[in-house]
This record gives sequence, structure tokens and C-alpha cells, in this order.
Amino acid sequence: MSVTRAVSTFGLLVSACLCSPALGAAPSPEQEATLPPPQLAVEVGGTLSPMRHPATEVPTLRSRVKTVNARSGAARLSGGLHFNLVRGSERSDWWWTNGIDWYLAGGDVQVLALRPGLEKRFSLTRNVTLGVSAFGSAAEVSLPTGQIGQVQPGEPGYTPIGGNNFYEGRIRKWAFGAGGLAALQVKLSRYVHARVHGGYTHYFEQADGLQPTPDAAAFTVSLDGPFAGALLGLNL
Repeated sequence: MSVTRAVSTFGLLVSACLCSPALGAAPSPEQEATLPPPQLAVEVGGTLSPMRHPATEVPTLRSRVKTVNARSGAARLSGGLHFNLVRGSERSDWWWTNGIDWYLAGGDVQVLALRPGLEKRFSLTRNVTLGVSAFGSAAEVSLPTGQIGQVQPGEPGYTPIGGNNFYEGRIRKWAFGAGGLAALQVKLSRYVHARVHGGYTHYFEQADGLQPTPDAAAFTVSLDGPFAGALLGLNL
């Protein structure tokens, strides 16, 4: 009986070893064709874009001022959350895109931009897709005012014990515009893709009239112009 059990156990182990490569192998083209198309994509990466403003003075927390140098461009941390509009079908060429950009310009001039849009995708090869999209853009530009505020009891963000309830006051302006972009997306695996894009944004309403101190001249932060970047995405 012990010999029979040993032979049976050895046979099961051999079968498991023979099956394991098949389990770890990537899906074949026939298997991928039967899988449902992605319904959601999450992306993160970086972009280079214009960000123009003249030199100005901004107040600090110690009732002093410091000079912010003029700027002509900035890198930005870019991300996106995209939805497939043709859900549950074999088509995946119309997507609703939601982009977000944080301009890495230091802690003085801060810019956060939102880019909702619509993208049409064309299959160039089995793993390469061309996307063309139009989007709107809303960007919030803020500068420090040198004032310190405090979150009072009962207000959102108040912490009674061990919390920092102080915050730096900032002056804020919004800019609104629209633009378009083209993107090449390369499929790296079933769930991962890489994407390079380039486009142009035009703002119809600029973030102007910014005056951080009474003595400083009001100035404008312009975000118009071309941009280009690369992102890594996850398909779900």
C-alpha cells in the first residue's frame, strides 16, 4: 500500500510540474480575442509644457518678501482616469478621458489643471494604437499672501489633539481653455501600456490680476502653448 501511495504522489507531482508552465504562460492571441476589452485605464507620467510669468515679489511667513524669478516653462506631473464608452462590446475606440496636471514649479506659484475630454482611438497594429482627442481645461493658479489662518472647532479639517490647524493663505485665480492632443499607445501586456502624447492648449480666460502684495504690480500666469509627455498605464 505504501508503494502505491508513493507512486501516486510522484505522479501528481510530475503532473503539477508539467502543468505549471502552461499556467504561467501569457495568453495566446486566440485567448486574448475572447477576453472582454478594457473598461478603465489609469495612467501616470510626466509632461513638459509652457508656464510663463514675469518676476515678482511674494510675501513670506515672517512678514518679509522674496523674489520669484520669471519663468517660461515647467515640468508637470500628469495622470489620468479614462473610461471606455463602448462597454461590453468588441469595440474600444471611444474613450472619455479625465486628465490632471500638477505643475512642478516650486511652492510659490502653484498650478493644478484638469483636462476632461473625448478620445477616438485607431488601431495601427496589434499592439500600437493612435489616439486623437479634444479636451477642455480648467487651471487653478495660486500665490502665497503671507497670512496665516487657523481652522476653528467645527470646521472641516479641525483636529482637537495633536493636529496642525494652521494654514497658509493664498490668492487664487482660475484659467479656462481647450485644446487637443495626439497619442501613441503601445500595449506592453494585457494590463499594462505605455503612452507618449503631444498637443496644444489655448486658454480663453487667463489667470490675470494676481497681486500678492499691495506694492507688487499685478501680473498674469500664462499656460498657453504646446506640450509633450510620456505615461505608463494600467488597463482594468
